[in-house]
Amino acid sequence: MKAIIYASVHHGNTKKVVEAIAGECEVELIDATQVKEKDLSGYDAIGFASGIYYSKFHQSVLNFAKENLCENAKVFYICTNGGNASFKSIEEVARSKNAIEIGRFSCKGYDTFGPFKLIGGIAKGHPDHKDLNSAVEFFKGL
Repeated sequence: MKAIIYASVHHGNTKKVVEAIAGECEVELIDATQVKEKDLSGYDAIGFASGIYYSKFHQSVLNFAKENLCENAKVFYICTNGGNASFKSIEEVARSKNAIEIGRFSCKGYDTFGPFKLIGGIAKGHPDHKDLNSAVEFFKGL
């Protein structure tokens, strides 16, 4: 069994991605903005999913990983972003737990954060059907 710990707080981009995966695959979704503690020792692999905020994963996902990730766990990462994918923040947490990365996925997500609001946002229409299918295929390949 796999779990995905996620945060999706602005336009629901990340939630769309993880729900598309859950719609076709066996996975437990854990919303890090709602759940702070969870025993993750029974999972074969643990995913962390978030939009990118100033080049970082959402703080609730980072905090959840710091508190709950088991040593030597198999992990994967999923992010949605208006500009560039950035995995460094979650990688640092996982590395501190000697986690083993088994994959990463990113796609565009509608973004009106900060200055993008002034221009009506970027990456409109994303994640789209193609992005969601790619996310499912990524997950199936883990």
